Amino acid sequence: MPVIFRWIFSGCMSRSLFTMAVLLSIYLIIESFDKARHLGSGLTSNLMIEYMLLKVPFMVSEFMPIIALVGSSVYLIELSRHHEMVAVRAAGLGINKLLTPLLTVAMLAAMLSFAIGEWITPTTNERLDTIERVHIQHKEAQKHGIQWLKDGHRFFRLTPLTGENFALSMLETDNQGSWVKRIDGSKAHYAEGAWQLHNVHISTPSSHQGMQMQQHDTYTITSTAGPEATELPKPRHMGVSQLYHYIQSLEHAGLSNSAYNYALHKKFSGPLSCLLMVILAAALCLHSGSRNTNASWGLILTIALGLCYYILGNASYLLANSEHLPASFAAWLPSLVFGGFALFLLLKKEGH
Repeated sequence: MPVIFRWIFSGCMSRSLFTMAVLLSIYLIIESFDKARHLGSGLTSNLMIEYMLLKVPFMVSEFMPIIALVGSSVYLIELSRHHEMVAVRAAGLGINKLLTPLLTVAMLAAMLSFAIGEWITPTTNERLDTIERVHIQHKEAQKHGIQWLKDGHRFFRLTPLTGENFALSMLETDNQGSWVKRIDGSKAHYAEGAWQLHNVHISTPSSHQGMQMQQHDTYTITSTAGPEATELPKPRHMGVSQLYHYIQSLEHAGLSNSAYNYALHKKFSGPLSCLLMVILAAALCLHSGSRNTNASWGLILTIALGLCYYILGNASYLLANSEHLPASFAAWLPSLVFGGFALFLLLKKEGH
């Protein structure tokens, strides 16, 4: 392994770790002040400490692109100020020799971010939501939202009403996944292995009429899928495999899967952003001189663009949930925009 690779790799890694420690410390201090007002009213000191510790994996995974951006920017500015970049250029080393160790650090950061988001945060997020709901918001431990159930080739969508009643929609498919019947009930109650529906509309495909409609005052559907069988899972509680299979099931049922599709693609676009952020840092902070003005503006621009990255990420999430943008495109949009911008700046800086 070349000496220059080890030198740049270790320097960038140490600054990135320091940046991570500083960001986590700032967050924990702010969060502790925010949650301290709930002490004595359902939140104990032990629960508060647990809450803070469980929040750390989520914050590391969420802010890893910013950590890579700031850490690499600070290190590149240090190289410029100490004229070490001049020596590197004078030795005839190209941009690839400088980017390789930086991208290696970014790759490790991306792998760590993916691993935490895949195997740690789904579990910690469930516990965090429980503490938030029960001990801070003082609500019931579990509250059924809109549920999705599967019973063979039948897919149920339940919307809670008052008491034990639900608004029910059922879609029945054949072995090829084509729908053969849809049943909508404005009010349904599950008892003794069957759904009792009221004010029911039944739709079936017809080769002559296109769609055949029937209406019944009451209707019974025998099913082993009761309302206690499942609760609509949150995307932040699921891994890649769970998200993929759940999306496929929702598609077969003809239900919206935007939130889950966005979360699935974000599992990959988020870690990839670590690589793009390092390229952006190199484009803005890689200077051959030691002028403080250039270095300061480079650092200010990287921080400002990092904030813009998260603003665009939040905007794309809202657009995906409201189905104004395709979920997969919305998840990749920040990476595409900032990745293209970073490559453009770097190529322009190198004279290509």
